[in-house]
Amino acid sequence: MASGLRWIATAYDLGYTFTLCEGIEPRELLGRMGAEPRHIHELTNDAVAELQMWPEDGHLGDLEFLDWEDEAWVARLTEAGFLSHPEVLVRAGSVPGWAYAIEDISSRAPAYLTALSRGTRAYTVFRGVNGEHQVGYARDGQVLAYYEPGLPHLGGVGAREGVPGFVYSGQELPDVAFLRFLEDEYGIYIAWEDTQAPLPTAAFARATY
Repeated sequence: MASGLRWIATAYDLGYTFTLCEGIEPRELLGRMGAEPRHIHELTNDAVAELQMWPEDGHLGDLEFLDWEDEAWVARLTEAGFLSHPEVLVRAGSVPGWAYAIEDISSRAPAYLTALSRGTRAYTVFRGVNGEHQVGYARDGQVLAYYEPGLPHLGGVGAREGVPGFVYSGQELPDVAFLRFLEDEYGIYIAWEDTQAPLPTAAFARATY
């Protein structure tokens, strides 16, 4: 497992948020982030990328993943907000014992750490387009840490105590170090290929960052 999670840090040029939640299913994870169950649909990574690049004046026929003549499918995606140029698209998957969420560019999950950790524990790591980094940890509905590694003077929740078990040496980027920590701590491996397949996906009108 040379890079069980660290590939994520190189796959999203404009920033990303990666979140882990123990002991729940992907659809529940999305629900805890505010998605209505009936509005969760399985989309591929390519489909999400198309939606993110789709211009405001675009036609449904421009979306290669969408059979726009399938009126029922178009209606379901419209009702769920996918075809209204949502600011945030979150895809969720699972590995043994954990559900995970990946956001390309956006950072919705950190605002929902309390809900995500209800009855369990959750981790999140964010890297912004301008190079900012935050990591977070919550347990049983309480956010215990959310801060920028290596910069405790900037404040944040638990900035001086840090995430339990995570020590940032400064020898690599904070998000890479945190992904490495999650790999080593829990033996988590997510194959890149698995994240390209259809996964439960939710659309949100507004970002929270």
